[in-house]
Amino acid sequence: MDKNLPMRDAAFMTDASLTIDIEDDLLRVGVIPALQSRSRTLRDRLIQESLAISRKVPFDDVSIIDICASAQCSTGAFYSRFPDKITLFKAVMVFAAAESGPLLERIVREEKFEDILPKLMRAQVDRYLRQKTFFRSAFKVSLECEEAWEPFRRNAHNLATAYIQRVLDVDGVDRDRVSVDRIRFAFQVMYGVLNNTLSNRPGPFVLESDIFPEMLQESVMATMKLPKI
Repeated sequence: MDKNLPMRDAAFMTDASLTIDIEDDLLRVGVIPALQSRSRTLRDRLIQESLAISRKVPFDDVSIIDICASAQCSTGAFYSRFPDKITLFKAVMVFAAAESGPLLERIVREEKFEDILPKLMRAQVDRYLRQKTFFRSAFKVSLECEEAWEPFRRNAHNLATAYIQRVLDVDGVDRDRVSVDRIRFAFQVMYGVLNNTLSNRPGPFVLESDIFPEMLQESVMATMKLPKI
């Protein structure tokens, strides 16, 4: 059902600015709690080193010994923090989402309104191209463990929320003609196209196509059907 945004409902759109508790996310994906700061420091180094590795090499091809060597720790130290490699990669996904979410939201919150979508589409395409190896591993993990994708799902929700706020802040916008459902679905379309294009390369356009960001922007705008702004 296509709903427009009643004025009284604008207050619900504050969740995008809430601080994300990474510790809760890590517990949720099965990371063993780190009770001391020294233990957290090594845990975070293992995650960060693994994130860097996963952007270059498929995670299936990386061993725990390789990860420990990169983080300069023992396998015993690894297993005292992560029960297995798949849990570590879920933690990597938590860190990756915590890194990308604020960067993308900054575009939506700080750029001139007319520049938001062009810059956001370009940033998204560049991000997927730079991290295609990581994302392919993440897609595979999320098929087997749906909750592993939750940090990225939350990022997408918050990004759409931030854009809705910007739309409603435009001087003279006809709020009765702003469809929250359509804006949220447009962001779902954006991520669906990005994920499918990276995973399946259906063509004729791929992420490397010069025209891809522009085509993606046009699809997002057509889905939103915003009033003239």
